[in-house]
Formats: sequence, C-alpha cells, structure tokens
Amino acid sequence: MRRALAASESGDSDPSDRPAPPSPVDPSRGRGRIIVAWVWVACWAAVIWVLGGDRFSLAETSRTIYPWLQWLIGDVDFTTRYKIFFAVRKSAHFIEYAILAILTFRAALLVAPRNQLATAAWVALFLVATLASADEARQAFSNTRSGSPYDVLIDVTGGAISVIGLVLIARRMRGTDGREASI
Repeated sequence: MRRALAASESGDSDPSDRPAPPSPVDPSRGRGRIIVAWVWVACWAAVIWVLGGDRFSLAETSRTIYPWLQWLIGDVDFTTRYKIFFAVRKSAHFIEYAILAILTFRAALLVAPRNQLATAAWVALFLVATLASADEARQAFSNTRSGSPYDVLIDVTGGAISVIGLVLIARRMRGTDGREASI
C-alpha cells in the first residue's frame, strides 16, 4: 500500500515498474534444495532405524561404552556402571530424535506454503512420534531389545524441545516486514 502511494505521489504510475507480489513459495527454495533436505531426513531416519536394531542392544553397546568409561573414570561397581549406561542410552534417544525433528522441521519449512512455522512444527512432531512408535514396536518383538512407551516419550520430548526451540528462534529472526525467516 505504501509503495502504491509513493508511486502515485512521484507520478510513476506504470504498473510494470512495480515489483511482483511475493509468490507463496519462494523461488530461492529450489526443487533441488527441497529434495536434499528430505534426503537428509530419510538418511537420519535410517540411522535411527539401524540404531534401534539388535546390534545396538545394551549387551552389544556396553562392550563399546565400558572401555571408554573405564578409561575416563576407572573401574566402577556394577550399579554405577549400569546407571551410566542407562543415562548414555536414554540421552542418545533424546538427541537422535531431536536431530530428526530439526532436519524434518527444516525440510517441511521449505515446502510449507502457508503458516510455515506451524506446519513445519506439526510435520516434524508427527514424523518423530511415528518413527519412535514404530521403532519401539519393532523392538517389542526382538529377543535382545524391549520396546518401551517411556522411550517413545523420551524420543518425542527430544523432538518437541528442539521444535519449540526452532519456532522461538524463527520468530525472533522474522524480518521487519513480518515475513517468516527461512532456516
């Protein structure tokens, strides 16, 4: 509106000189960029799926974690060692799904035509919850793993905290013209 008033006041009324209205999808968000973003999501989901397999059960990962633990703090009793293993494994759940949520949020943000932040947030949370539930359901049928709804809760919490952080950051990065910033 201000541009139209400024143009009419300056006597420049040629409509071809005016900038085109912004399109719903920014041309800088090219198809290749969108594909690459979703490939990262798929790759990270595959990593999570592999880590949820039998090769990464407590019995298997403790063989790797214990030597590091022994190198860092020396020999510890079984109870302390189990608590440390438990904390490491649960924080891995949280971090894996926080990264998945970040990657999904960014990919969804590139293709969302309206309400970009809300759409990207819901898509990210949906994918996190779906993959977490599927992974834990698969582990419930494993001989070496046990599926747990608490792990799904940890996974979704990791995703939700990262999405909330991204939404807050994106809102602070909004330009002065009110458009949402691209992450």
